[in-house]
Amino acid sequence: MQKQLTIADIDPMIAKLEQGFSDGGHAVNALGDKSILELDDRFKELFVHMADSDSNDERVNRFAEVLKGLSDDERWSFLESMSSVMKVFSRMEDEPLEGEGIPQQANELLAEHGFAIEPNSLPYRVLLSKLKASNAVRDELLASIFNEDFLGEREVQGLLTKAPEPMVVAPVVEVEEEPKGPLFSEVYAEFLEFKIKKEKLTEKIQKDYERFHTVWQIVMDDRPIDQYKPKDIGRFVDRCFELPRMNIAPYNKMTWQERLECEVPEDDVTSPKSVQQFYKWAQSVFAYAKRDTVDYISVSPCSIKRDFTSNTRGAFSDLELNHFLNAAMTERQPWKKWIIQLGIYTGARLGELAQLRKSDIRYDEETKRHYFLITDEHKDQKLKTDNAKRKIPMHKALMASGFLEYVTACDQKVFEELDKSVKVTGWMPRLMESIGVPTFNELGHKRSFHSFRHTFITKLMNDGVPVNNLQQVVGHEISSFGITSNYTHKATSIKNLVEVVDAFGVGG
Repeated sequence: MQKQLTIADIDPMIAKLEQGFSDGGHAVNALGDKSILELDDRFKELFVHMADSDSNDERVNRFAEVLKGLSDDERWSFLESMSSVMKVFSRMEDEPLEGEGIPQQANELLAEHGFAIEPNSLPYRVLLSKLKASNAVRDELLASIFNEDFLGEREVQGLLTKAPEPMVVAPVVEVEEEPKGPLFSEVYAEFLEFKIKKEKLTEKIQKDYERFHTVWQIVMDDRPIDQYKPKDIGRFVDRCFELPRMNIAPYNKMTWQERLECEVPEDDVTSPKSVQQFYKWAQSVFAYAKRDTVDYISVSPCSIKRDFTSNTRGAFSDLELNHFLNAAMTERQPWKKWIIQLGIYTGARLGELAQLRKSDIRYDEETKRHYFLITDEHKDQKLKTDNAKRKIPMHKALMASGFLEYVTACDQKVFEELDKSVKVTGWMPRLMESIGVPTFNELGHKRSFHSFRHTFITKLMNDGVPVNNLQQVVGHEISSFGITSNYTHKATSIKNLVEVVDAFGVGG
């Protein structure tokens, strides 16, 4: 779980960042002793090649490609030349980039240290201000080093942020912790007793409350009552939007844990009015905690806004998909990195991906292409329908990202950590919040992990791929696309399915 940034966290991060300013500057100064006019013509061409790109990610990729193509001797000369160019740029007097540069630097710094990115929070804005000041000090320091103004260098070093003293230890923080209220479970027991004894709660409503509380216990952590925020309530309500209707098979025979874990088609999800009842229940609990005779909290976190009249699921835009892919590249936990990419490039259901085994990644001799076998042949695998058993050709982007190498290193399951797909469902809202992808789009349509599948199908339908082939890739009945359900012919070759997957792309 990502940490919440506080103002006290900022100076230690800045200090760590600034520790390398002096050493890095002297390294560049030592290497960059050539005039830019003396550089090898080939190196000049390589610099132009790296610079001539539309994104920072592309520049990094090109830099890696350039280094890979050089011999050991050439790499050293190239780095010397690069240091010379850096010294030239450092002496230019243009104003520093403040529009996207500092926020991007802040986001990378927060991600490196495991903090959530909350652009509207006060600590985040303080971090931007301190980074701006730190960058100014860095520029002054580098200028002093490159101009060999060593006295000036010492003066500027006095402006660097001081690292926290090692004598400051964790117990001091524990002593100063704010007092916490009782746990939600304890307050809820009081609330329920109050409602039954004082307000004569009917048996029917008691059963409803039991249902609401059961879902809450599965979805939410049991924290002190004063530690819940509106975003926590929002996540709870958004998970309720993904519940199935209980009066239809197979959901009427499932436990609540199973209902929360299963992937529910749009036609089977519970009504917005039913979700509103979950929210009203939460409002009642926190309203009780706020009563002047109880006084556990001063402000209720139940202040969120949700549309309880519409249940339409939304897709992701290409820009948002790129945000997810960029986030995947920085994930340290392998399951987070690959579950995002598989969701985007396969159109498969979350449950199908979470239960993949190493033996389900196979190779087709005819097309010379790897593919996913979505099956229920193992005892711990389940499929929604007979149509769900299928082959999905592996998208070239997954192969390029190293997915096959990851699978080779796996034991039996592709995602050993994902014993329950609910783990992904609970993490997804936090990921979306951290990368700035709203849960609801501008049309009020809700997005979740299932929206990767929705996006995959929508984009390919719009691109005009053959519907019968798309149906086989995503495991839908043809009737799901508004065509007769009597369609029975299935492709005998994976070749036609490869064409469907290859037609899917994420724009830049």
